Amino acid sequence: MNEDELNKRLDALHARLKWISDKEERAAWIRGYGAIGEFDQERTKILSDAEDVLDHLIALGGPKFQLK
Repeated sequence: MNEDELNKRLDALHARLKWISDKEERAAWIRGYGAIGEFDQERTKILSDAEDVLDHLIALGGPKFQLK
């Protein structure tokens, strides 16, 4: 994968994590689906995938941001 593809993948992973977070936040109020950890396994997989993407970006010369 090239840098552009890796950044797009990272954006997609971020969007899915945000969706999960929003779903869990709403579910907590009504004890709906997502309120008791139904997304935990998927979140763990997404974070692992994001780490892999960042490793690839670093191998290509590093991400275009600095960690603070």
